Amino acid sequence: MSTSSSSFAKRLETIERTSLAQGEKKGSTTKKGLNPRCVTLAFGEEKRMIREAVRFQTKRERKRGKLATLCQKGTMVENRKMIFLAVAHALATLIIWQHFFYVKYRVQEAKVPDGANLYWWKRLTPPIEFGAMHAILFQMALLPLTMARQTVAALSNTYIGRKFVPLHKVVAMHVHLGYVMCGFVFAATIIFFTFFGQGCAQQRSGKEPSPNGVRTFCKKMTSEIMATGLAITGCLILVAVTSYMRNRIKYEIFYYVHHLVFVMFSLAIAHTLDDKFRRGQVRSQNFKWFSASLLWYLTDRFQASFSTCECDVEECKVFGDDSDESRKVVKLRLTRPATFVFRPGQYVFIAIKTIDLHWHPFSIASDPREETIDFYVEVMSTSKVDGSDSWTHKLWRDAKDGLVTKVSINGPYGSGFNDISDRTQILGIGSGTGIVPMLSLLKARMNSLLLGEPKMHLRARAETDAANRHFAEEYSKESRYVAQPLVNLASAVFHGGRKQDIPQIPANGKVALGAIQTRWRRKQLEKKTDNPTKKFFEKKFRRSMLFEASQVVQIAFPLLDLAAVGLLISFYVNEGIATQAMREVPLWILLVNVVYCFIKWCFETINEPLWYIDMLFTMTSALSFGFWYRIIHEERRLWTGYAVWGYAALSVYRACRTLSGVSLTGKAESGAVSSFLAKTGQDKNITEKLTIVMITPQADFCAVIWNDLNETYEKAYKVYGKSLSKFIEIQVYCTSKDATETDELLRTTSATALGKSGALRLHRPDFEVLTQAPLMTEVTRDYWEGRPKFTSSVVIFCGSTRLGSTISNAIFDAKMRFKVFIGTNHVLDFMQENYGQATPIKSRGVSTTIREVKTV
Repeated sequence: MSTSSSSFAKRLETIERTSLAQGEKKGSTTKKGLNPRCVTLAFGEEKRMIREAVRFQTKRERKRGKLATLCQKGTMVENRKMIFLAVAHALATLIIWQHFFYVKYRVQEAKVPDGANLYWWKRLTPPIEFGAMHAILFQMALLPLTMARQTVAALSNTYIGRKFVPLHKVVAMHVHLGYVMCGFVFAATIIFFTFFGQGCAQQRSGKEPSPNGVRTFCKKMTSEIMATGLAITGCLILVAVTSYMRNRIKYEIFYYVHHLVFVMFSLAIAHTLDDKFRRGQVRSQNFKWFSASLLWYLTDRFQASFSTCECDVEECKVFGDDSDESRKVVKLRLTRPATFVFRPGQYVFIAIKTIDLHWHPFSIASDPREETIDFYVEVMSTSKVDGSDSWTHKLWRDAKDGLVTKVSINGPYGSGFNDISDRTQILGIGSGTGIVPMLSLLKARMNSLLLGEPKMHLRARAETDAANRHFAEEYSKESRYVAQPLVNLASAVFHGGRKQDIPQIPANGKVALGAIQTRWRRKQLEKKTDNPTKKFFEKKFRRSMLFEASQVVQIAFPLLDLAAVGLLISFYVNEGIATQAMREVPLWILLVNVVYCFIKWCFETINEPLWYIDMLFTMTSALSFGFWYRIIHEERRLWTGYAVWGYAALSVYRACRTLSGVSLTGKAESGAVSSFLAKTGQDKNITEKLTIVMITPQADFCAVIWNDLNETYEKAYKVYGKSLSKFIEIQVYCTSKDATETDELLRTTSATALGKSGALRLHRPDFEVLTQAPLMTEVTRDYWEGRPKFTSSVVIFCGSTRLGSTISNAIFDAKMRFKVFIGTNHVLDFMQENYGQATPIKSRGVSTTIREVKTV
């Protein structure tokens, strides 16, 4: 060992002896023989480093500009599932369009002579229209599936629904499909009238010939198929306009006009059953496209009718007074039917026959184990559209008079919080109406804790934690991959082949050295001038951004596979539409994906069960490429049915394997731990802590829900005492600017058990701190345990789109900071469900207090 290395080791030993001596005075040590003084010192420096990282990252983004920052946010992997579905849908639509475009194009190619009047209009317009018609039919086939609420609720409880398909975004999918269909219809209508209009005008002027004296273009404008087409377009325009203005018109108008969609489906069936079809002309029938999905939707709605039940009202409290300025809230507590089972985060439709027969959606605020179903209804005194008496105000008035005794419910619907069972830390944030589902989640967690004693839960959590850390150690030791020798060789070449004489450092010395290094780096970042440390972290930021972007870019490979399968099926069904170059496109896509899968396989962990299956499919794909290259490229033969099926099987497997690594939340390590704990029966105590954050600008509404929160909290606090904070934390942020309201709220809540815990905060939440908390908690435990573990945490948000965007950006920044400045095995994901616009202040009232009103 060199002299410098020897002095370096002696310095570390001095640090360790000093820290041990101070630790002995304190009288405690951590696991693995770590001294608390060393750990406290190191972790304190890490926290200060994160605070400095916030300033460094903010300055960096301001320097790089808003456009670069927006591009960085666009790489957020939380949206990768929706990105994949949107692009896959676009590709499928384009493949269907091109298939029928070329079918008609070949017909027009033989039909239209060279030099004919309107030559290119006649060659291209019918194929474009024919392709657009079938693209529209494809959208019509998918639309009913997005409206099948029972099916969506059932699928959300499956593995595919939890991990692959974002079913909580099904409404966004429905809107997307609707707008795409409207775009195709309007574009096709414009092209149709432009083509046939000028053809009719030229036939009347004599420029365009009229066969047998019949003006075919003009006759087409008055045909039966034209009439049904115009009716379909008219229905779609009404649906599109009312959908776009759904937040500015009465809900009843939007609801009833939306039912014109079924008229549109009927007209679409009649569209191809016109007079020419009745005279024997062969037509591609529309009903074949959407009959199955429409029947599925009708079956789903029929089954949903059996999910309706009438419930007795156990409790109905009304808050507020009769004045128009008063804010009003109704709390409904219904008897839960024995067969009614739901998950936190789901909603039901409510109807009260004494008011009207309309159904209104409301989130459930109770625990699935309770014998009641609770709702909080914020009352609008008048409709925000035309000033008429609103449904919620009618409910408030009838409830005050004691007329609400029976309530019909239909449901439950929605995906709920279906992907949180394997999360270590759960942060639930609710604002506005999004507070209600958070209440349900909180009660469910509280009641599950009450099923056992505190010591039992603490012991089970400690056992799960120990198993996780042990598995992480073994997993890291066994993590080998094929390309590892090449990586080691490249590393040796990069370092010049020099062997570094590294001294043996004791455990406490390593921790102390880490603290010294972190402190030095932090001081370098605090300097205003550029220095190598800042450049080092700039480089790490860029690499992290590239890695995050690569996770999204990898979605392109399964998309290419699926596009190739679609093209192959198109060419196989109609061989006449494809040229030699078109038939070779799937072949070259296969080559690209084989190279990608081989590279990906080389860097996969060898001890994974699917490693050998991936090797088999990669080899089979490579051999298949060589075989098909000779047949398709060299011999110029057509794709056979067996070749298409074989290509499809290989493509589907590759796509599923790629998506399982890209689309699944969390890392491969956290997924492996979850699988291990599930197999060993230790997965029931993965969730260590639930933090609920509720944000409201209304102090009076906060006072209404406080009683419910405090009652739930007191039940668990009587059993757990102060140790309850290890499992659950509640933070209520009241952002009201009225000092009188906040003072009254503080006075009424300070004497409660929840108020004494410091749950009430009279300021805006710091989302930077909130989103860092799950990662910071796990990093803290890693320091004190002396060995890391693999975890996956999640932030759930229910509220407005704008606030959700703010939280999403905060999560992204937190992940980048911990990855770049600390380096962590912990994953933080984001789930967002938007609850529409907030109730206008004018509609909900402006009084300073909400008082409970005694019902008659």
